[in-house]
Amino acid sequence: MWIHARLPKILGANVVNTAAYLINFGPSISLDREEPEEAWSGKEVNLSFLKVFSCVSYVHIDSTDISKHDPKSVICTFIGYGINQFGYRFWDDKNRKIIRSRDVIFNKKIMYKDRDKSACGSESESVTCHEHVELEEISESDLNSRIRIILKILFQKLSHILILNS
Repeated sequence: MWIHARLPKILGANVVNTAAYLINFGPSISLDREEPEEAWSGKEVNLSFLKVFSCVSYVHIDSTDISKHDPKSVICTFIGYGINQFGYRFWDDKNRKIIRSRDVIFNKKIMYKDRDKSACGSESESVTCHEHVELEEISESDLNSRIRIILKILFQKLSHILILNS
């Protein structure tokens, strides 16, 4: 989960807590693939509170902490579930802190690792967002020498692969 989400290393303990929570909450082979809560209570368990790990979330800010013209939410990343009480845990990358909240909107389509790509809007818009990057001018002789170097490396790799396969 940690590697896939590309979360900062300081969140390692939270990732392990979330993984352990999901393993303990999930179906068990020794219980005939039932969830432990379902086996204990005999009732079907509602799993609607489970969310996509590392998805972008909009956590509501308490109105006493903000002024009239401030944003009403902060963009965070979902990192786990509350331990002692119901709620969710979020990583506020901008302020570098963990927030606990229940009042949140989850965006399951955007993950922590993809948040920079989506800053412009949808993926189709992100292409136009990056069109204004200035390209360095390369002379024709410099371009030819770079192409020769790339081709030389490719031929070395190809010959190495052919030797290994023969």
